[in-house]
Amino acid sequence: MSTTLKRVRIAGTGSFLPGDPVTNDRIDDVLGHLTDAPPRVQQFARTVCRRMLDQSGVESRHFAIHPETRALTHSIAGLAEPAARKALEMAGRQPEDIDFVLISSSTYDRGTPPTSVLLQERLGIDACAEMEVHSNCSGIGKCMQVAYDALRVGRYKTALVVYSQLSSAYLRASYYNQAKMNKTQAALRYILADGAGAVLLEAVDDDAENVQGELLGTYMESIGGKLPPAMMCGGGVEDIMDSRNPIESVYQEGKHHLDQDFSAVNSFAGPRLFEGMLRMFKTLEVKPGRDVDHFVWSIPTMQLFHDNVPGYVEEMGIKAEQLQFRAARSGYCGGASLLIHFDDLVRAGELQRGQTAVVYSVESSKWMSAGFYLRW
Repeated sequence: MSTTLKRVRIAGTGSFLPGDPVTNDRIDDVLGHLTDAPPRVQQFARTVCRRMLDQSGVESRHFAIHPETRALTHSIAGLAEPAARKALEMAGRQPEDIDFVLISSSTYDRGTPPTSVLLQERLGIDACAEMEVHSNCSGIGKCMQVAYDALRVGRYKTALVVYSQLSSAYLRASYYNQAKMNKTQAALRYILADGAGAVLLEAVDDDAENVQGELLGTYMESIGGKLPPAMMCGGGVEDIMDSRNPIESVYQEGKHHLDQDFSAVNSFAGPRLFEGMLRMFKTLEVKPGRDVDHFVWSIPTMQLFHDNVPGYVEEMGIKAEQLQFRAARSGYCGGASLLIHFDDLVRAGELQRGQTAVVYSVESSKWMSAGFYLRW
């Protein structure tokens, strides 16, 4: 490895949304109706969830589901592959040029082997380093930090970073033990969506000139050491420790359902996103009102956007036009949203040469946050 630290650039971006857009009035038709859920849950879905949709700012989203059979059309690696190929195409690279593959997701295709090698196989890469990071919305920032550090020290020359979100695996009516469903589990069907985003990173010499897309720093943190989780999904080892029919008990008790503490998210997600980002600015010695042109944040609904953004915009000294709610036609794809929206920013020409951007997210599962800072 080189004794001189390299610089790192984003050479290509890509994203992928599966299937046709699903408008708000078709969500239940695609995911399946909750005909066996408790009456209070069905009533909640018809009333409160409908109001949530109307206030969300999301007009459509995508699900990796066949609209008639409701079979999944993509795996985690299957969603990741087209996003990765688009990033490679923009960079003018081939899969065999990749030295290091990193993928993050809130779930995985198999208990083993890891999804990273399944993506490697799909891309046709005979040999490379690989890593899978199991995380929700903070996963992309974690992968970016690992890749950035590895490229900086010269361990690798190129790294592919991908986040793949397959929410619909947990949202189909057939997945639930509907009799055990609660209201928040039903509500997540009207918030989450499927998609994948990717970036291709390259190491360049420290004295290189005119480096476009330079990654200037990364950051990640967890403040959840003593805080309860605000997003939960069972079915892991903790739920099968009992020797008596462990898999059956997971289903019978509904432990496999994806759940969220909406009260905690509504109260704390916005502040913890911005406070984490402010700590990143301090660590990287960045002044947001002076040094940042664009912000890409993981805020799932317009209501949360309006409830949380104005005060912090004023505190950070930034302008409203530097921010956009970008989930209107993609829906909220968890950690993948960051790279999907960043890819939109790049391909639309909004991020111009010489401008800077911050890409940052918060994960409510145990209050982690992470992101990166770059100059285009």
